[in-house]
Amino acid sequence: MVTNKRTPKILIGDLLVKSGLIELADLADAIPISTKTGLPVGRVLVGSGFLTDEKLQSALRAQSLIRDNFLTVDMAIKALQALATTGASLDDALSNLGWRSEYYELTNRLGQLLKDSGLVNGDTIDEALQTCFSTGLPLGRILVLKGIISDSVANAAVSSQILVRDKKINRDQAVAALKSAAERHTSIEESLDFHGFLQQKTAKTVRLGELLMMAEMVSDIDLLSSVEKGLVDDIPIGQVLVDARLITQATLDQALQMQAMVNTFEITPKQGAEVVKMLRLHDIPIAKALAEVKKKDEKEAPPPTLEFAELIRLVGIVPGKEMTIARALSHSTGNPLPQVLLSKNLIDKPTLAAVERTLEMLGEQKMSAEQAIFALHSWLWTRGDFNEMLKSLGWT
Repeated sequence: MVTNKRTPKILIGDLLVKSGLIELADLADAIPISTKTGLPVGRVLVGSGFLTDEKLQSALRAQSLIRDNFLTVDMAIKALQALATTGASLDDALSNLGWRSEYYELTNRLGQLLKDSGLVNGDTIDEALQTCFSTGLPLGRILVLKGIISDSVANAAVSSQILVRDKKINRDQAVAALKSAAERHTSIEESLDFHGFLQQKTAKTVRLGELLMMAEMVSDIDLLSSVEKGLVDDIPIGQVLVDARLITQATLDQALQMQAMVNTFEITPKQGAEVVKMLRLHDIPIAKALAEVKKKDEKEAPPPTLEFAELIRLVGIVPGKEMTIARALSHSTGNPLPQVLLSKNLIDKPTLAAVERTLEMLGEQKMSAEQAIFALHSWLWTRGDFNEMLKSLGWT
């Protein structure tokens, strides 16, 4: 229960008067009696015949929902007004107003997760929740737009909430992994894997939303909002994006086809995104778009042998600016570049091991430079056993 200064507060007497369940004069008569006898105001109103016990219980429940951030004051008043005029139950009145308890419950849980992870303080969360419930905007989007958290942290929070809902991790694991993901600038899946929380790794190698974002079909903030809406409404992310008219059904079908090809290691995530992007601009068959993307990649093929820094750059593991700084630091201190990257949290140990294994196989001429980049791209989306993945590709 949230009890700080930003939590909406309304006295039961005010709620009853504003909703029309009693008159202001009735409340004025009841307050002195309540003060003298020590009985709650609501109980005095029932005893005086100004209010039925059933309506009092409905008002008290509405007050409790307001206090726990599950209901706005305005919606509570409207529901109680309907109860007063039509005799409907509180649940029916709220339902007719479009209120869904699971929306408030899940949104509050998301806010609590961010607070317990130490990423957002309680006052800020409560203020954002009020904005969320009054505007209808997703909580994560509000926090990102206000510059309180990054979109990557918001996505990690929503993703961890989905994993908790699906009972793949417990809440304590979600809190620890979210905090670690924010500190290490990794995805929630990488953080969970780092802590050993995931008992079973997902078979997917790229998420649909990530593929669409790479294809520049949706922005990161729209994707975040859609993922959060999908969580609350229990709707697949693709359908949320189509319903919001952010993409067409045709684009969704094409993206799903590319996602399947990425998952079976037929193409890289980058190639899949390029195909989706090309199909948006040109009315051509998927096979032709895929052939053109592969042909373009062949023209831009890397040199037959690759050094450590070049391989890291081509795969996109470390951004160019950070790599330049790391190389300069390596040169000035005499420390090996991999050691510098590790110390600055620009690369983790599993990724470094995968890169070094790839360079080893390149040196032994067991794979080409193109295959090396493909292998690392694919592994970065799965984070599984690198050697097992190579074996599945027939490259060991």
